[in-house]
Amino acid sequence: MAQTLSAPAKRRSSPRYRLDLIPYFFILPAVIIYVIFNLGPVLASFVLSFFRWDLLTPTAEFIGFKHYDFILNDDRFWGALSHNFIFLGLAVVIPVAMGLFLAVFIYEIRLGRVFFRAALFLPAIFSGVVIAYVWKWIYHPFAGVLNPALETFGLGAFTQSWLGNPNIALYSTFIAYTWSSFGYSMVIFLAGLQDIPTDIFDAARVDGANFRQKLFRITIPYLYDVFTFVITLRIFTAMGVFGVIYILTGGGPFYSSDVIDIYVFRMIGNFEMGWATAAATVNTIIVVCLSTGFIKWREWRSWSS
Repeated sequence: MAQTLSAPAKRRSSPRYRLDLIPYFFILPAVIIYVIFNLGPVLASFVLSFFRWDLLTPTAEFIGFKHYDFILNDDRFWGALSHNFIFLGLAVVIPVAMGLFLAVFIYEIRLGRVFFRAALFLPAIFSGVVIAYVWKWIYHPFAGVLNPALETFGLGAFTQSWLGNPNIALYSTFIAYTWSSFGYSMVIFLAGLQDIPTDIFDAARVDGANFRQKLFRITIPYLYDVFTFVITLRIFTAMGVFGVIYILTGGGPFYSSDVIDIYVFRMIGNFEMGWATAAATVNTIIVVCLSTGFIKWREWRSWSS
């Protein structure tokens, strides 16, 4: 009798157990790919940062934290890191603000919405190499279009070598970065705007609310989570910017537009793999701390309010 009662119970629990494992089998390929191609290289880079090695010899010598001691006392490393922070401060304001206002503009209009959405997102589909070479031609002091355009409009006093002036080279590269990145923010904000109930905007319109009131009292509060995602994305891209700056200036002139990834690339070119992996590890830790701290701060603000 006991066997008769226990058998059905076993048969009932078995399908449920198999169903619980099915979702994990679906995500397993993505997890394996992530571990091999993303998490694995990061962990390997961290381990190798404690060894003196290069690409020419098969052996490596354990030296502890000497590479970290070197880069933390290297003025060029701190200069590159400060440029990343300048890039970050500008990136979380200008491309995000441009994306928000363009998304609101597209959302408000009725005629030509598809055209403007496609036209404004167009720069984002090009690769960083293409964008860099386009802006390199725009900035060219003789064959470019920026200086002649300034002279045409009577602003010849502002013509200069946009990529050769150490005081503005970094900001010139940021303009190219902004041109290629605001489209992503625009599309994400536009998707968030479409989730806001239209009844709220209709009620505000009936009450006589103007554009500024609707923006700051309805649109921005409802896009709270969207802002968190967009700004976190800008943290990752600004702290990992490489292609645009490398092609436009190569980190120059006189290291005035140098960033961490170009610093690491230069170390690799000198076969200083230990220093390169140590610098990359420090940059990774900074990115993780910044993004995690920002997300936790946003969650705390949401909970406290």
